[in-house]
This record gives sequence, structure tokens and C-alpha cells, in this order.
Amino acid sequence: MLSKAVLNAKLRDFNRNFDSSREERATQIRGEFLRKFPLNRLKKLTIDDYVIGKGTPTFCAYVEAKTKPWANIQGATSSKFGIYFGRTSSDPRKKYRSTTKFGHNKAETFRTVKSALLKLVEAGQKKDFAKIDANPLSQMFKAKILSLYFPKAYLNVCSAENITSIASELGIPDCQYVSESQHRLVLEKYKNPITRRWSNTKFMIFLYDTYHPNGRGLPDIFIKKIANKKTAKKHPKIIFEDIKKNLEKIGMVSEKFALNWEKDRLIGLGHKNLVNQIVDRRDRPSYGYDFLSHSKPGHERYIEVKTAGKSWGDEGFRFFLSENQLKVSRGNKDYYLFLSGFLWR
Repeated sequence: MLSKAVLNAKLRDFNRNFDSSREERATQIRGEFLRKFPLNRLKKLTIDDYVIGKGTPTFCAYVEAKTKPWANIQGATSSKFGIYFGRTSSDPRKKYRSTTKFGHNKAETFRTVKSALLKLVEAGQKKDFAKIDANPLSQMFKAKILSLYFPKAYLNVCSAENITSIASELGIPDCQYVSESQHRLVLEKYKNPITRRWSNTKFMIFLYDTYHPNGRGLPDIFIKKIANKKTAKKHPKIIFEDIKKNLEKIGMVSEKFALNWEKDRLIGLGHKNLVNQIVDRRDRPSYGYDFLSHSKPGHERYIEVKTAGKSWGDEGFRFFLSENQLKVSRGNKDYYLFLSGFLWR
């Protein structure tokens, strides 16, 4: 356990060097999850909305893989969901497969699993830690669901081992329930004046960096670098009219993606009311940005969307920034470039 002085020194050092893009990606994907699976629609969840394995963006696919930047619960088998669609080592056929503790057929199992899910979120809202821990859904699955729906009450650390060990390192007294320790981790964030305004993701990354430096349990949110292969330089023929048309298409797709990404980020932050306040200024180039949004209530955020491209064999991607855009970006610290890349072969 670190002394208060040493801990605060580590917090300040971490804060100076933190890459905020990591928490923004986590916040955005949480917003996307909430948009697709809001609490008030869980009662209408069907088996095909729920199960993983069908190659569609289902509830379980989001909780396990798609929201991995928020918290990593991958590693255990799909049986942790109670029911899934897939194969086994002894049976190559893809079909619904269930954990026997939830039922003996597809319909019965899903009714039991869905009931457990609804009871979990109800207990999570009430902070009924006894009922949360007694819920038959798997520990990591439960912890991540609670952290996604109730971030003010549960930190996005999901492994029982990591929750209890980190709580111990922070000097949190032993709790009777794992979910209570997960809750106490959030309270610890709010207690410290350095971290009280941090996002849960930022605090979670600090905890792993400090107490689990091997990264066990840390979300895989680092950009993988692709090694450049040395190839003979090619000199392809360029049809500029086609390039112009394709650039316009790519630009429109990039702008749509950036706008949706920003909406999901605001929802993920809990500022759904700010989504409709995003102002589209793409037809007013004199502003120097494409969209006016908010970092948080009362703080404007300026977004410029750029498409960066390169030809095969070039060393890097390039995009054009006008003199006005450069001036506006230098005058506003909350000016963000959203880049999408493409390669001309």
C-alpha cells in the first residue's frame, strides 16, 4: 500500500502524461452500447438480441468484445453468458448451447438468463450488493454490465481478483461482497481531489498501470503498428476525375462516422441532452471546423474532419489544412481533428 504522498505524486505524474484518446474511445463505445441497448428496452430483449456467436452486434457481443476499450472480460468461454450460439470441441455444429444451471432447453435457459439480467440491473441501481453477488450470471459479466450502465456506482474493473487486490492496495477495508468493493473503488476516485473529475476509464488505467503493470485485465486499447514492408516503388496511372469522386464519397462517409462517434461519446459521458446541440457548420468554412460540440456542459468542442490519403509506396499519409483552420485550431485548445485514412493502389 502506497503512502498518500507517494500515491498523489504518481497520480500527478500519470495525469501529465496521460493519452486522453484512450478514454475517449472507451467513452464513445459505451455510448454506442447504451444507444443500442438502453435500460428501458432490456425487458424486450429477444434471444437473438442477446446471444453471441451469430456474427451480429448482440448484447453479449457488445458486452464482451465491442466494448473492450471500456473493460476487458475476454478469456473465459462463452458459457459465461448462460446461453450462446456456437460449436464445441466435440460437436462442430453451430447451434444454441446453454449452461445447465440456467435450464435444459433454449427457451427455458433464455427466460432464466433474461430474468437474471433484469434482476441484476435492478439490484445494481439499488446498490443491493448481496443480491448482485448472489445473481447467477458470471462475475466478470455482471461487473461489466454494472459498470456500463451505472458508472457513477461501479468502476470498470471486472475480475473479482483484481477488484479485491486493488481495493486492498488503496486501503479500502475488506468488504463482504465483491460488488461492494467495485462500488468502493468509484468512491475512492471521488474522494481524491486529483481524481474526482477523472473519467472511470482514466482512473481504471491508472490503477492497472500502478498495481497490475503486467496489464492483466487491462483493455487492449493500444493501436497496433503495422510493419512497413520494403517494396519496389510503383508508378500507377492516376485518373484524377475518379479520384475527385471517390474523395467526395470518402469525405461524406468520414463526416458521418465522426458525427455518430461524437454523439456516442456524449451519450457515454452521460450528456445525452447535448447530442441535439451539436451544430453542423460544414457549409460555413469560415468557422474553421465542421462540427461544434461540447466536451462537457458549458465547454465547447470544435471538430474538423479530414481524410488523409497516400499512394502505394509513399511513406506517410497527407491531408490539407487551410490557413483559417490552422488559425482556429491554434486559438482553441478543444479543437479536434478526426482523421480517416485511405490508400490508393
